[in-house]
Amino acid sequence: MPEQFPIFYPAEADSIKNAHDSYNVYVNDDYVGNKILFSHCEKIEDLSDYLNNKGFYNFQAEVEGDHYRLQMTEQDQGEVVKDELHNYLHLR
Repeated sequence: MPEQFPIFYPAEADSIKNAHDSYNVYVNDDYVGNKILFSHCEKIEDLSDYLNNKGFYNFQAEVEGDHYRLQMTEQDQGEVVKDELHNYLHLR
């Protein structure tokens, strides 16, 4: 009986989920922590949703490779958001 080989489907590198994707998270260019995506349905943009649920809306978010950068449009909220995300990232 001939040896069977697995069938591989062509896929773009960006569409393949690694075992655990992780992102370095920055607020106003300050490192806050590391976000690991454990589930295939998790996405890094969930951090923005989390902040919205906590009442923070005035920020811009962008993904650059394995960096997730949040820029606060109201600078006085930066420290509060850093504390909130630091706690969130270390509890997850």
